[in-house]
Amino acid sequence: MKPVDVLNPSYFHKVVDCQWACPAHTNVPEYIRLIAQGRYTESYMVNRQSNVFPAILGRTCDRPCEPACRRARVDGTPVAICRLKRVAADLRGEIAHLLPRIPDETNGKRVACIGAGPASLTVANDLLPLGYEVVIFERHDKPGGLMRTNIPAFRLPESVLMDEIGIILDMGAQIRYNTPITSLKALLAQGFDALFVGSGAPRGKDLDLPGRHDTDRIHIGIDWLESANGC
Repeated sequence: MKPVDVLNPSYFHKVVDCQWACPAHTNVPEYIRLIAQGRYTESYMVNRQSNVFPAILGRTCDRPCEPACRRARVDGTPVAICRLKRVAADLRGEIAHLLPRIPDETNGKRVACIGAGPASLTVANDLLPLGYEVVIFERHDKPGGLMRTNIPAFRLPESVLMDEIGIILDMGAQIRYNTPITSLKALLAQGFDALFVGSGAPRGKDLDLPGRHDTDRIHIGIDWLESANGC
């Protein structure tokens, strides 16, 4: 048997099954421990280190961590990891002083992000503290991308969505609404040093099943959700 390599973080990820199962490898034990101590703000910030939208994920994540939870081996019931993330987000206090400080002067580099969805917003969250100027171009009149257009409001309230996005906007991200991008070349000509295409993948799968095209009452899920949200 090989000795434990304590310098390799993947070892600890594999030992903590829930953290290893999480695509973001969020430190699940730590933020649950903080919740147990009533330290909701600190728990929220632990979550935010690996994912920028804890309040949104606490309502919408499909919870791959929970089937991996070792508690299920005891009584068949995993810890409610996802809902605990929502608890931390809903009960957190002020976090402005805990966020990375934005430099008073930029580093002179400008980055354009196409689409105001979770990908571009995360890019802004990560680059603004480094001194980059980030401008997001959004074809709709509101931010959020698929978080807004494809998740029903009863699952993800508007107030929660805008609260999480507002944190990034307050950091200095610029958004230009009603501005679809039709040419990357023209966008670069505006003086940007880099482009990030965060337009998402808003196309549902059209299954070729018997009778699929015999009626107009069968809808692709992505398109139906957008129509239900009025997009």
